[in-house]
Amino acid sequence: MRIELVGWDIGGAHLKAVALTDTGAIADVRQYPCPLWLGLERLESALSEAVNELGIDSSCRHAVTMTGELTDHFEDRMTGVQTLTATMLRRFGPEGILVFAGRVGFLRADAVQPRHALDVASANWLASASLIAHRLREPALFVDIGSTTTDLVVLGGGEVRARGYTDYDRLRYDELIYTGVVRTSAMALADELPFEGEWVNLMAEHFATTADIYRLTGELAEHTDQMPAADDGEKSIAGSERRLARLVGRDREDGTAEQWRQLALCLRERQLARITRAIERQFSRNTLPAESPLVGAGAGRFLARVLAARSGRPYVDAIDLLPRPTVTTALPVSDCLPAAAVALLARPFLEKA
Repeated sequence: MRIELVGWDIGGAHLKAVALTDTGAIADVRQYPCPLWLGLERLESALSEAVNELGIDSSCRHAVTMTGELTDHFEDRMTGVQTLTATMLRRFGPEGILVFAGRVGFLRADAVQPRHALDVASANWLASASLIAHRLREPALFVDIGSTTTDLVVLGGGEVRARGYTDYDRLRYDELIYTGVVRTSAMALADELPFEGEWVNLMAEHFATTADIYRLTGELAEHTDQMPAADDGEKSIAGSERRLARLVGRDREDGTAEQWRQLALCLRERQLARITRAIERQFSRNTLPAESPLVGAGAGRFLARVLAARSGRPYVDAIDLLPRPTVTTALPVSDCLPAAAVALLARPFLEKA
């Protein structure tokens, strides 16, 4: 089976890749740890691993989207976009590489200029939303809950009906919420929590992450947690209990497994409340009929299902709107939806090239 096209989503913490065959079928889905804030060599290493595992050769074509330009490795987003684009050009050559520039569409990688930076930067949400809108057609709220962020995008009539485009505007409109199910610091979810019958102020320290929360609730898919734990410790029930205990100034041995699970459930509710508040704002625009579904994607789509039930709306999993992989893939394709989206959206353009 020959890989014809790979969609890449270059994030600040992960590199995601979705490979298509010459018939457009999904052949594989991969995610690699890629902490870009530690240096560009992390991306180079992740790309090398992907090339080897996916069997990418010189005839393969590529479609790229990114959010990694935002990391503090780069002085500004323009520098980040140019550097990441140049990295892909060095790795794969100028022929057959398209970069997703959001509202502008696809650009040849060697044609990306500084003036395109704000179109290319953090546009991966639009690739995903555009693909889902095209495939669903009916009004819906697209809810992509990832490891770090949550995207909320109103869809209707096969179109994306977002109010914002840039990170700044999307943050203002509650279409981008910086909360996810793996990397978010647990201290960002609440100021205080109930413990042993009292309200306890949380320590404002990066002691635990949402991966610890969802490990204790039993909802975390371990393949999604590729970054080191907050204390560089073991990724186990005991390790997560230890990290959460520190938030309330205790040791793991000071409480029971059920107490630490209850603490995790309280934090889960705080995160759900934050996303619910943003969802309610989208519903208040009065553009979505009451029967419009929530379409869930991302590593945290298990929460999207909960949010749909709580809002009394149908739930549609994005995976059911995508081409079925021809083989068992390393990851569910909806875990890496932006990479799949740019691959599927770019394919007609590359066929014409």
